[in-house]
Amino acid sequence: MKSLSAEMTDRPAVASASAQASTPQPAPRRGTSRVAHWLVPIVAIAAIIAIWQATVVSLGLKPYFIPSPARVAETLVDNGRTIWDAAVPTIEQAMTGFAIGNLLAVALSIWFVHARSARRAVYPLAIVLQSIPLVALAPIAIVTIGTGFATKVVMTAIISFFPTLVNMMRGLDSVDHSLVELFQSVHAKRSAVLWKLRWPNALPYLFAGLRITASASVIGAVIVEWIGGDQGLGYMVINSTYQFNTPLLWASLVASSLLVLAAFGLVSLAERVMVPWNRSTAAGDA
Repeated sequence: MKSLSAEMTDRPAVASASAQASTPQPAPRRGTSRVAHWLVPIVAIAAIIAIWQATVVSLGLKPYFIPSPARVAETLVDNGRTIWDAAVPTIEQAMTGFAIGNLLAVALSIWFVHARSARRAVYPLAIVLQSIPLVALAPIAIVTIGTGFATKVVMTAIISFFPTLVNMMRGLDSVDHSLVELFQSVHAKRSAVLWKLRWPNALPYLFAGLRITASASVIGAVIVEWIGGDQGLGYMVINSTYQFNTPLLWASLVASSLLVLAAFGLVSLAERVMVPWNRSTAAGDA
């Protein structure tokens, strides 16, 4: 009897603990996660720069060997006008090639979705073109077209073409086939199926490719300028290498990295504006 009484006495406590465990706990604040999302890479980059600075100072390394971050920043400020003048042609070439390559990729992907025979015939050629290394393709383009603006645009367009083509084709093909049949059951035109069904479904895939090509277009423009050119950040990199001006070399590389980050950020911003439903879905999954 005593044990039964004790068991009955403990039951309210057990029930209370069970109710407390079943009560949903408040979710962590989203603002805190966002701060951590941005704070972690900032701290990591700051730590790398601090280690770099401390290593150069403690070992007494010469600027022509490895300049310190402070020396690179000073060079960026002192040669800001020169670096900007070199960056303008790079930006123009990257933007033009990016636009041409992506427009061609989108047009071909739409054609491939509606013409399977053309897809089987042309798509392997795109794969072959993409498989050729840039350092091997650039000299061919320079010999064929020259070292002018057109060559750099062509090379940048080739770099921007394939990732967008692959992502766009996947987005157009991944639409629910039952929805396609529903459109066809009401005798919707192929253009209506494309713009009202396939295109919205493909936009997240398109911007996934654009984020890649936005960065690659700047890198490609710099590489082509480095291989053959008389202006641009790539030319500044190779010229400062020949002159053993290592701080200017690093400053040019930092400027190129900033352009890549800016291109990636602009595409990400455009995605947030043009594909708001994808952002809300990602936030819900997080």
